[in-house]
Order: sequence, then C-alpha cells, then structure tokens
Amino acid sequence: MLPEKNNSELEERFDHEQFRLKTQLQIAKDFAVHGFEFAPAFSLHAHAIETLVDTLAEALMYMIEKQSSSWHPLLYTMDVSEQTYLQLATSNNPNWLAEFTWIVLRREALKVFFREKYS
Repeated sequence: MLPEKNNSELEERFDHEQFRLKTQLQIAKDFAVHGFEFAPAFSLHAHAIETLVDTLAEALMYMIEKQSSSWHPLLYTMDVSEQTYLQLATSNNPNWLAEFTWIVLRREALKVFFREKYS
C-alpha cells in the first residue's frame, strides 16, 4: 500500500488530463490483452473522471458477465486480488461495483504513477 503522501499525490494527478489519458491507455492495454476493446475515443482524449469511472464500470461488468473465462486473468493483469473482488461482489453493498471500479482505477493509475515517478 502507498504511504499517505503518495496516495494524495496520486489523487492530485487525476486533475491533470495527461495523467488521466495515460491511465486510460493503461486500462485499454490491460483489457485488450484479454479481448476487450474500448471505443477508439477512449485512447485519444482524456475523459472527465466521472466518465472514466462510468466507462470502466461498464467494461468491468461486461467482462464479468460476458467474458467470464477472461475475468480472472484480467484481475491478475490489473494486479487486483480476486479476494478483493469477491469480498465486494458478495457483499450486500448495492454500490459494490462502484467501489470495485475505484479500486481498479487506482491500481491502473498507480502503474502510470510509478512509471512516471521512477522511470
């Protein structure tokens, strides 16, 4: 887990279009490995964070429902534990998908963050 300072740094980066676009590209790359292609505009223009979250949630639900054989490998590629997914998906929380989407988004953004910071 990131120290508090780095979490704040990561959250602040979402305010920058270039960082969001790089995160979108990372998401598209990870999903493409498992047969899911986003609309071309997803990789061309930085979306507002709300649009990004909605688009990612739709893609996650599609993979869960329609591409179940690719779901576990996708979790591995995104570096999100199956246990995290199962805890949320089997909870009584009606907003579990929104919470899980934010977990995935932060994890994908961390890949970009670390690449920028340490490369």
